[in-house]
Formats: sequence, C-alpha cells, structure tokens
Amino acid sequence: MKNSFNYLFLLISMTIWGSSFVFTKIVLEQLDPVAVIWIRLVLSLICFYPIILGGYRKHLAFKKSDLKYFLLLAVFEPFLYFLGENFSLVYLPATLVSLIIATIPIVSAVVAFLFLKEKLSGINFFGIFLSATGIGLIILTGDHHDGGEIHLGGVALGFLSVVSTVFYAAILKRLVNNYHPLIIIGAQNTLGCLYFTPVFLWFSDVPAVFQTLASGSYELWFSLIILAVLGSVVAFLLYSIAIKNIGVGKSNVFINLIPVVTLFFSFFILNEKIGFVKILGTAIVIAGLIFAEKKSKQIV
Repeated sequence: MKNSFNYLFLLISMTIWGSSFVFTKIVLEQLDPVAVIWIRLVLSLICFYPIILGGYRKHLAFKKSDLKYFLLLAVFEPFLYFLGENFSLVYLPATLVSLIIATIPIVSAVVAFLFLKEKLSGINFFGIFLSATGIGLIILTGDHHDGGEIHLGGVALGFLSVVSTVFYAAILKRLVNNYHPLIIIGAQNTLGCLYFTPVFLWFSDVPAVFQTLASGSYELWFSLIILAVLGSVVAFLLYSIAIKNIGVGKSNVFINLIPVVTLFFSFFILNEKIGFVKILGTAIVIAGLIFAEKKSKQIV
C-alpha cells in the first residue's frame, strides 16, 4: 500500500510537469519569457518558505564550503534551464519541447560514457538511436505552426535546457546526501530568482508586465499558479518523497510519461494538430528512452 502511494505521487508529478509545457505556452502569449520565469520563481518562493520554515527549519544550516556549489547549481537550474525551455516554447510546439527535455537521461548516459567511462550496453545504444530517430522524424516532417517548418534555434534552446540539467545533476550529487531535497530546491529557486531579477529589470518592460498581471485574465493567473505552485513546489515535493521511498531508478522510469501527458494537454488545451507522424515519433522516442535507460549507469 505504501508503494502504491509513491507511484501515485510519481503519476501526479509527471502529470504536472507534462502539462507545464502547455501552461507555459499559454502564459507566453501575454508575457515575455524572462518575465514568466521571474514571476514563476517569485510565486514558488512564496509557497516554499512557509513549508521550509514550518517543517524543515532544522535543516537550514549550510556549510560555507558548499556555497560555491549552490551558487553554481542555480546557474544551471533554474537559470539556464528555464531560459532554454521558455524561449524554445516561443518557437516550437509544446509536444516537441517536452520530447527534447525527456532526452535528459539519455544525454546524461552519453556524457557518463564519454567522460566518466561508464558502460553502455548494446541495448542502450539502440535506445539512443531510437530516441534520436523519433525526434528527427518530428523535426523533419509535418504539422508545425510556422508554416510546416521547424525553428532550429528553438531546438538548440531546448537542448540548452537538456545540457544544463546534465551539469546540474553532476553538481547536485555533491549536495544531495547532506541536505534535504526541499532545502536544495528552495536554495536554487532563491538564487535563481536573484539571478533573474536584473535580467528581468533590464530586458522586460516591467510596468507593462505588472499591468498585464493586474488586469490578467483567469486563464493567465490559473496557468501561472499551476506553474509556480504545482510545477515548482508540489511536484518536486511528491517526487522527492517517492525518490526517498522507492529510489531514483524506479522513479525515473515515470519521466517517460511526460511527453505523453504533454501530447494529451496540447491537443485538448492548445488545439495542437496531432497527426500520425507526431504520434509515431513520440512513441519511438519513449521506446528509445526505455531501452536507453535499461540497466544503464547515469549521472542523474
């Protein structure tokens, strides 16, 4: 019964994260990408601090020697990760961005193979090939909103998020055994908010942003709350509980559900055209992810 709750927590987390690509697309129709990131982080911290100060105050002690790792952690995620993800969503369908992000475990495994000399089996290489084929199929054929042509810059930005997460995971390994996950998430979001504040003040039309928020529609605020409260707080909390109870390996298998959730929400909320090629490409990517992660050692 206990494991059933953990698996339920994982399903909820993946549903939230899969839908977040869609809700980000909605918000980006009214706010610029940097403003969306800054507002999301601010709202998430408003939710985070009562949780941390209420139940995890005793975990708040930090070692001075770890400060540099926390500072660097926040550079890769949320700073670079969200820049890549949000700007890629300006140019690409939500489904394609979620598929690119879903390749994080594969890129991690390849980096570990190339630089850490960790082994990959033949089935892992086959999975990597399958996933690359599926993404290539979606990129090179049909159904995109820019007259049928894909924006390669958007693809590159998506992979910026992927690479950022790989470096983030490598740094996280130094911290995860000494700090509670919520403390790490709270610290990285706080630092990320500090990093984004000057960028927001410089690049965004700040008065216009707050005017949009003041007169914002129900759809805008609902999407922002989903992203900040559910995406950056609840999903991480449930995911952390599941990892603690059933381990990283079993938990990460559920990441493969994210593109499926995004495909579903994109069809019903964004009215994205879901043709046969997109469904086939998504299925190939997910199959490749399963093969690529099978008994492989990863950084994450």
